[in-house]
Amino acid sequence: MARGVPEDIELPLSWAASGQSTLKLNIRHLWLFGAWPLSGSWFYDVYNAFCLAMGVWNAVESLLSLYFCWGDMDERTMVFISTFTNACGTAKMAFFMRNRRQYYALARSVEVLMSLQSEFCSADPALADIRRGSQKRGYRLTLGMLLLMFSQYPVWFPMPIIAQPEDRRLPFAQHGWDNNTSYYELSYVVQCVLSTFATQLSNSVDLLFVTVMILTAAEMRILTLRIVSLKSENNEVGLVKRDNVVIGQTENTCDDEMYEKLCQCIESHQKVIRFVKQLENSMSSIVMLQFYFSVLIICVTLFQATYSTDYSSVLKCACYLPVPTGQIFLYCWGAHNITEQAEAVTLAAYSCSWLGASPRFKRALRILMCRAQKPLVITAAHLYPMSKDTFVSLVNASYSFYALLGQMNRR
Repeated sequence: MARGVPEDIELPLSWAASGQSTLKLNIRHLWLFGAWPLSGSWFYDVYNAFCLAMGVWNAVESLLSLYFCWGDMDERTMVFISTFTNACGTAKMAFFMRNRRQYYALARSVEVLMSLQSEFCSADPALADIRRGSQKRGYRLTLGMLLLMFSQYPVWFPMPIIAQPEDRRLPFAQHGWDNNTSYYELSYVVQCVLSTFATQLSNSVDLLFVTVMILTAAEMRILTLRIVSLKSENNEVGLVKRDNVVIGQTENTCDDEMYEKLCQCIESHQKVIRFVKQLENSMSSIVMLQFYFSVLIICVTLFQATYSTDYSSVLKCACYLPVPTGQIFLYCWGAHNITEQAEAVTLAAYSCSWLGASPRFKRALRILMCRAQKPLVITAAHLYPMSKDTFVSLVNASYSFYALLGQMNRR
């Protein structure tokens, strides 16, 4: 166990512990939709297994629907949108069930991260404002994105009843084997419930990681300001004469204080870097999964919004298009901010008052600068760097697939 890390870091969180967590909204939202247990109740395990089984059922239903509507390009692309979206949410739930201890450790490590520089934030209002601002930003972003997803449901769910009430159409996958005649009402409700669970879960997982990245970037920003503020006091050096020996007591004391503060900054820097690696290990596979599905969803949704002759399909796809695009952007934006703040450490070290500092201070500062010059890059699946350039490349990939589908459709 690493130094400073609690031994119970991989233990499940209780309901009370989640209420004290910085990630309270994210954890409890995941609990609500069956991914994050907050108690040892067997009932919740059954609920979790039921949600996963319903996701598998949705995949089977979608595959059957694709088989029966394979000759209809318009219908097929609509099924692809819901299938990819729901499959992404179900896959993320499977990842959570397999790696729960890893996510428990991440949640507890966030609290450890937030405590690293609490002493300095308490003493400096500017640093405290940065931390509070990051917490508010994470909370508002989580709430806003979840509400954006909820806003899609009034557009998608009742649209078949409003636009084509006589055709008895389902909101997503159509039952081509019986023309939606068997258990129509039950199938309609089940599809709506499944879509709600899958999309909320998928977005909640993304927002959990993005919130952690926002908090991490803020901690790195606090660290850079601490490094910039390193300077010796401008007090006159007090000289004490004793047996004809002049001792610069105040000067030596100031040098010791500067060096001690720098050592504290270096220790905080190392711990933040270790936390970023832990975060990368925790979310790497899920991010790659999200990138893959988002590229496909954007491509198919854009195609449907462009070429569909059904105005209700165009409306639904146009409203939904910002969701998968936003999921990619948030990951790339959050990781890019961490990289930028990590690069700023070198400039912060150069900007502190090192000219009149002691030799050991300068040596330690050089070590800090050398480490900070190594880019702190978060990757997807330890292969694909996450940055704003990555977002542009993924959107370009979606557009390329869309153009290819367009050419196939015109033949």
